[in-house]
Amino acid sequence: MAALFGELHRLKDLEDQPDDKIVRADLLWAYTRGLVQNDVGRRHYDELLARAPQGRCPFCGHRDVSTLDHQLPKATYPLLATIPDNLVPACSECNHRKNDAVAANTDTQLLHPYFEDASHGRWLFARVVSDDPIALLFFAEPDSAFTTTMQARIQHQFTHLRLAALYGTQASRQIAGERLLLNQLRQEGGPAAVSEHLRATAASWAATSVNCWQHAMYEALANDLGYVGGGS
Repeated sequence: MAALFGELHRLKDLEDQPDDKIVRADLLWAYTRGLVQNDVGRRHYDELLARAPQGRCPFCGHRDVSTLDHQLPKATYPLLATIPDNLVPACSECNHRKNDAVAANTDTQLLHPYFEDASHGRWLFARVVSDDPIALLFFAEPDSAFTTTMQARIQHQFTHLRLAALYGTQASRQIAGERLLLNQLRQEGGPAAVSEHLRATAASWAATSVNCWQHAMYEALANDLGYVGGGS
């Protein structure tokens, strides 16, 4: 129930349990040797890894999953080391960023992908900050579909996982790959043709996920008159 309401940080009674150090060590061993390194256990590990839709990390929404992350770190919560609901598919970078940190309050509690959904509202946006060369800044600005607490949590997660840098890099690569196509559209149909293409592409990505970086990127480009008219 704590995961449903973003209150995993309140499970203080489970920290460093059980008291017996040997039993705690056995629980950690059960994960490392029994689930990760054991052939039979590894099959279960891979089944959990396959929970990620399209094999995509649920934390950043972009990279491929490559490991299981402990939503509550096993170092602090050994009792949960092998509990399936505490084992979330993740990319190695997000797993590293999360590390063994334990949230101090609700606002800093990262969303649990199994129990919390941030797709019912819009929170990811971008704006063009340079036309030559083209550069975008991504930012989290959750709309009114989210509670005040959820807005704070989304913004914290966006910052903590350094998603602005990830999305900005990906956007630069995507734009570079489409430069020839957009220049051709400008030559054949002018800025209106470019704007129409960008808005249609943004809508297509939004149908997949309203909060994917591609939606935010194409929308921002379509709204930038300098880029539409002849940006880099």
